[in-house]
Order: sequence, then C-alpha cells, then structure tokens
Amino acid sequence: MQLHPMKGLQKNRAILLGAAIADAAARPLHWIYDAQKLNKLTAGKTGPEFWPNSESPFYTLPTGANSAYFDLTLVMLRSLQKNCGLFEPKIFMEHVLSHFGPNTAYEQAFQKRKLNYSPKVREKGWPAPINGPWRHGLVSTMLENYHHTGEIPVGPDNADEIDGFCAALPVWLYSKPENRIASSRTALKMVAGGDLCESHALAFFQLLDLALSGEQYPIHQLVRNPTRYGLSKQITEEIEQVISASEIAHEEFVEKVGKACRYSGTFQGALHAVLQASSYEEGVRLAILAGGCNCSRAVQVGCLLGAIHGAEKIPTKWIEATHSAAEIQSITGKLSNRLASQAA
Repeated sequence: MQLHPMKGLQKNRAILLGAAIADAAARPLHWIYDAQKLNKLTAGKTGPEFWPNSESPFYTLPTGANSAYFDLTLVMLRSLQKNCGLFEPKIFMEHVLSHFGPNTAYEQAFQKRKLNYSPKVREKGWPAPINGPWRHGLVSTMLENYHHTGEIPVGPDNADEIDGFCAALPVWLYSKPENRIASSRTALKMVAGGDLCESHALAFFQLLDLALSGEQYPIHQLVRNPTRYGLSKQITEEIEQVISASEIAHEEFVEKVGKACRYSGTFQGALHAVLQASSYEEGVRLAILAGGCNCSRAVQVGCLLGAIHGAEKIPTKWIEATHSAAEIQSITGKLSNRLASQAA
C-alpha cells in the first residue's frame, strides 16, 4: 500500500511529534530505577505523564522539556531545515555544537556534574540532581572527538544506546528513497559506531516504513519476512521474543530484558509497549511506568504509535504541554511544503 506523498509527509510530522511528546511526558520521571519508589509516587494518579515536579535522581528540568534523546532529533531537524531538507554532516555538527557544546546549558550542567559526581562527593552518598539538562556520554564523545581533530566525528564501535537512532530519525524520514539508507547510516555513525546500534536503528526504521504504508501491525509484519527487511538473526530473535511475551505484564517484561538505556533492552521494551497499547496514550504510559530509562523507550514508542495512529490521536493537552511541539510543527510544515513542491 503506497501513501500519497503529501500524506506520507504528514505522517512524518506525526512520527516526530509522537517521539517528542512521549519523551517530554516521561522526562520528569526519567531514570527512576527503584520500582517501589516509582509505584508509590504515581499510585492513585490518573496518569504519570508530564509529572508536575522533576523526580529524576540525576537532573532537573521544567516539565514539558525534552531529554537529550529527543534534543538530538530536534538538532538534526534544525540542520535539515537549514540545508533545504538535505543532510549535511558539517551543518549537523554545527548545530550539535550550538546546542550541546561550549557556553550552552548542556555544557554548564556537565561541568556541575563533574563536581557533583566526583569520587569524594560520592563517598558521602548519592548527590542531589543537577539543575539543567543531562548530556549523554555519546554526545560528549562527539564533542571531544571534534575538538581534538576538527573533523566530522565517528562514534565509538562499542556504543549501545539509542542516541544514534535519535539523530538519524529525521534523516530517514526526509531523505530521498535512493539516499536514505546511506545518509541515515552516516548520521547514525557520527554519534554511535558499530553494528549493534545500526542494526537496531535500521530495523526500527523499517517498522516506521511499514506503519507509514498503512500497516497496523508492523511488528508482526516485519518479523514474518526478516530477509526482505534485512533483519539479522539477533534482531529477528529479539522481536520474536517480544511477540511471544505479549501477554506478560509490561513492567515485568522490561524488568526481564533490562530497563537501562542500552540495546537490546530499550528496543525490546519499546516494542512490547507498542504491542500492548491500544492507543498512543496507553503506550506512553506503559513506557513511563516501567521506570529506568523510560525516555529512551518513550521516544521509540511515541514515534511508532504516532506513525500507526496519526498526529490526530495524540492528546491536544499533551501537545500543548511539550515545549518543542510548536517548533517541530513549524519545521516539519516547511520541510513538507518544500519537498511537496519538488515532487510536483
């Protein structure tokens, strides 16, 4: 099933909005690994999304702000707008520097972190959360490599988190079909090298493509023909494990596969939430309440459910609560208009 090009571009907006809003919804409860603490905190409440106070033990941001996961996506989106929808590594790196690098809120918070999390401080107990955003290790490595070499960086081969996926997501969505795999790989490898991150990211992009084509059950469809979609044996087995565990309580499943930021737990946990959810809201809430690195799972859950259900199924109140939503709608609108005029 082929979508009309303009409808496909509208779905791109739903994917990016879905990811941004899910990430912002989870952010105040990010990185709470103590399940008992999280359950006690949220008990009796109508929903855990957009928690009014930042309860993350690591960092504090206003409710409605995004974590560094979606901030990477937004930075890439801005760089695409700057270059007429085309991915250019140098332009992306310029935007990474201006958002995460010297004289930014991320850099200031990073310097505080180095003091707060020094061995001497840690000996006295767990430090209080820093005020400001938390820059992920892969982004710091990007900045360090660029500072030392002045060249476009290549991420570490042992990377195992979703930052590369987050950066490459807009590239996949807005590249021409003949360029999208190569361009997405280049974007991804600037942040995270190695096969682990690439294989999971490309598999997830295939899920998004299936959803964009109108497939309501993309996870099942993907694993029915792994060769057609270029899935490795490992990815195929991971998805099959998720499907076979679809009746298991989500929190229990995430506890089993891992609720930290790393692959393959973040990938499997996200797919499990999508399988169990009958709506965008339900999927995001499942991701949040499973705890741990819920933002990494929420980004994936939000973009896939956005693709499946469309932007109209994302609650208006949630859109209004997300600080980046207006900018995303503006940029995606401009990119869509430009690409539609080129296709005409």
